[in-house]
Formats: sequence, C-alpha cells, structure tokens
Amino acid sequence: MAFPPPNFSPLGPLQLSAEQVSTAADFHESYARLVLQEAESDGRPGSHTLIEAASAYRLAGQWRLLVDPGRAVRGALAQAADLFTRAGLTFGAYLRASLAPRGVERSTRDNWTRRLLTQNAGRRGPDDLLDHPQQQAYLLLACAMLAGEDPAARDTLTGFATESPHRVGVVPVGSLAMPVRMFWGLALNLLEEDGDSAAESYAAMLSELSRAYAKSVDLAMANELTWFKAAAPVDVADLDVIGAVAMGVRRFGEVRMRRLLADVAGDVSAVAEVPLNIGIRVAGPPGPPEPPEPDRPPTRPPGLGDL
Repeated sequence: MAFPPPNFSPLGPLQLSAEQVSTAADFHESYARLVLQEAESDGRPGSHTLIEAASAYRLAGQWRLLVDPGRAVRGALAQAADLFTRAGLTFGAYLRASLAPRGVERSTRDNWTRRLLTQNAGRRGPDDLLDHPQQQAYLLLACAMLAGEDPAARDTLTGFATESPHRVGVVPVGSLAMPVRMFWGLALNLLEEDGDSAAESYAAMLSELSRAYAKSVDLAMANELTWFKAAAPVDVADLDVIGAVAMGVRRFGEVRMRRLLADVAGDVSAVAEVPLNIGIRVAGPPGPPEPPEPDRPPTRPPGLGDL
C-alpha cells in the first residue's frame, strides 16, 4: 500500500476549507511584517521582537503547509528560521535542516556542531540558551540531519548524544510536550549506519508523534468556536512531526519510509496521518497539482472574520 494515499488532502480530516486556512496564514504573516516594521522604525529589532515576529511567521507557515507546502517552506517558514536564528534560538537551525537542508552550508553545520559540543563541555557564557534541553534537542537534530555521509561528523555527534543524560530524559519538548529522549532517539537513528534497523525505529517514533498530534488536535476540534475561527491553541501543522518526517525521508529514502509509514499508519486516524503526509510532500520533489477538494456545505462559522 502506498503512503500517503492518492489525492490525500489534510483539509478533510481537519474539517477546514482552503479559504479558512489561507485567511489564517495571511493574518499571521501580516502581523509578523507589522512587528518588524514597527521595530525597525524605532531602531534595530531586539531579541524579543525577533522572536515575536518569528513565531508569527511560524504560525503562518504552519497554516500554509496545509494548502501549499512549497510556498510555506520558501516563504514564511524560511523567514521564521532566519529570525529564530538571529535571536539565538536553535529552532531556526532545526527548521532549516529539516525543511530546506540543501541551503545549509557545511561551515554552518560545523558551527552548529561546535556550539553543541561547547555546551556539553560545561562552558557557560553568552550561549546560556543551550542549557535548556529543548534547545539542545533541536540543534542535535539539525546537526544529525546534515551529517550525511561524513563519518567524522557522525562519530562526533553520536558520541555526544550517547553520553548525554537526555538520551533517557523525560523533560517535555515542543508543542506536543514529548519527552526529550524521543528527539534524542530520532537523532541517533539519523546518525546510525545500519539503515534498516534505524529506519524501522525512526518510523515507529514518527507513529508515536503522529498519535500525540492527533490527540492534541482532536481535543482542540472539540471547541468548534475556536477551531473554526483558527484560534485554537494548537499547532495545526506540527513542525516537530512534519520536520522529523521530512528528515526521515531524506535520510532513509522515500520508498523505504513510505513502506514503513504505511505499516504503522494502518492503525492511526486520518488526523494522525496529516503531518505524515505533509512531511513526505515537503521532503520529496513536487508532484502534479492535486484537484481542489469539493466545497463543503457552510455548516461552520467563517475563518477569521471577526479577529
């Protein structure tokens, strides 16, 4: 069985229309530009302003992923990655490595790796942000994805990851509050030379992440007022899952990951399949455009009409 199924659209399982999604994306993108314009008129934007604008671009990109993944990656999410990086947050590195790794130079990867190892050596200073396990997890994933066929880089990162207490840690990370050991496991799989066993382990963890995503979204959809106004406190296209899927496809190959995900997706809900499907599309070459989904009867309030 192929995965994702032909003509799969995330809008159906999420009970959203293309108009609602585009309205939400445009709203957050406009807010990000406004924040930057106001800050630049008063001088150079500070870190708090950069993070505020980056977060708005991140939200815009997540909504845009539901209808136009290519535009989302090239536009709002690229902006978010740049601004998070300028603010010193490693989520920017994770976005670049997971969604657009070809644009990351080797020197950048080496700088990220040195930053990670310096933190591990216990040196404190201006990079105290890396004291938080979440920051380490995102940077480790970025470096692991970009290690590629470089044996020295893989060995260095594997040594760091296996010696870290986060390998068995339970500190919550990301919007889904998954234990840090989950992200450590994903990174170690990316660094593993035995592609078969690593790919199977990786797909199993993606299944667990997708189930956590579905649980979060199902709870958010229960409140129809906030859900259909695009105001629910949930990441509608979770970048932790989508980025991890994209990295897995690039590392282990599209055919293998499709087969493994088909095996684990057989018992997950249509909502859980949403980030798996988007991640595959982000990683792979663009296919032919899919026909638009038929208009749904207007049984819900419009998108962001009164925001």
